[in-house]
Amino acid sequence: MVRMTQYHFGVYARITKDGYLLCVHKTRGPYRGLLDLPGGRPEPGERWEETLRRELDEELGVSSFATLGLRRVQIHVTEDSRGNPIDFHHYGVVADVQLMEELPRMAPTSADTSGWQWQLLEDHARMSAFARAAIAPPVI
Repeated sequence: MVRMTQYHFGVYARITKDGYLLCVHKTRGPYRGLLDLPGGRPEPGERWEETLRRELDEELGVSSFATLGLRRVQIHVTEDSRGNPIDFHHYGVVADVQLMEELPRMAPTSADTSGWQWQLLEDHARMSAFARAAIAPPVI
C-alpha cells in the first residue's frame, strides 16, 4: 500500500502559565485523541494574525490576547495517534501568546477540537508531536 504524502501549514498559539501549557483535545486528523496547540490552517487571503485570532476564538472562546513572539516549527510525522503509518509534514508558525481575558468556563467545540485543558509542560505523554516540538527549546 502506497502512503500519500500530506503537507499541512498552520498558525498556532503557545500559551503557558505556571509550568502548564494550554492545549486543545483533537477529534480528527493525525493527532486524534491527543492534546495539541490551539490554532489551524489560514483561510484564503487571511494573514497569520487573523488566523490566530479566529482560531483562538473558535477553539478557546477568547478574543483578547497579546502576541509576544513568533517561532517556526516543522516536523515529519510517520505514525498517527493510533499507530498507523503516515507521511505527514507539519509546518507552522507558533506565537507565544498571553491571554488578556479569562477562559470561558464552558470550552467551545470546533470542527476538530473538543475543549481545552491545562497540561503540565513536563508531561508529554498525551501531547501531539507538534506540541512537543513547539515547547522544546529552540535549536540554535
